[in-house]
Amino acid sequence: PIPVADWAYSSAAGNVHAFDAIAAAKALDAAGWLLDPTSRLRVKNNVSFKVTLVAADSYPNQQAAEAVAAQLNAIGVGVEVKPVPASKLLQDYLLTHKYQMALVSIDVGPDPDQYSLWHSGIDPGSLNFAYSRGWGLIDKDLEDGRATLEPPQRLAAYIDFQMLMADLAPAIFLYAGRYQYAVSQRVHGVHFNKAIEPYDRFQYVTDWYVNTTG
Repeated sequence: PIPVADWAYSSAAGNVHAFDAIAAAKALDAAGWLLDPTSRLRVKNNVSFKVTLVAADSYPNQQAAEAVAAQLNAIGVGVEVKPVPASKLLQDYLLTHKYQMALVSIDVGPDPDQYSLWHSGIDPGSLNFAYSRGWGLIDKDLEDGRATLEPPQRLAAYIDFQMLMADLAPAIFLYAGRYQYAVSQRVHGVHFNKAIEPYDRFQYVTDWYVNTTG
C-alpha cells in the first residue's frame, strides 16, 4: 500500500505476492477449482469461476483492468471488465461496497499515513473500500504511525502495517506510477529527488542554472 518512492516502503512486504501464474493455477487446483477442458474455465461444484471487474473507463485504468482480466483468463478465471465513469465507480460501487472486483487508482500523497484508507473504525461510506472489522493489529499500526512525529517509531509501525496487509491481502497493489523527465545538458544544479507528485520535479528549481559564460 505504500509506494516504492516513499521513505517507509517495505521491499519485503512488496515482494510477498510476486507475479506467478503457475503458482496461482496450482493454488486454484488445490482449492478444488479445476480447469474444464471445454469451457477453459475453472469449475467447482458445477459452478464456473467467473467474476466482474469494475473500473473507471479512462486511461490507464480501463487498460490495466483489461490486462488483469487477460492474466486471470489465462489460468481459467473468467473476468468481465465493466468500464464505468469514475464518478459512477465511486458512488455506485466503491462507497456502497457493491462489487466483486474493483480496480481503483489512489493518490496516497507524500506521507505514509493511510489511516483513512484502511482503518476498520472509520465511518461507513469512507474510502476504506475493503472495509473489514477485526483488523486489530493493522488498526494499531495505523494509529501508532500517526501518534508520533519520530521517524523511527513511524517506520516500525508502517513496516509492520505493510507486512500485515501483505498477509491478509484485502487488496492487491499492481503498480505505482513513475515520473520520468529529460533535462538538457546545458542545465546544471538539477536534483533528481524522489517525486511523489509531478510538481516535486521542481522542488529545487531555484538551484538550476545555465552557464552563460562560455
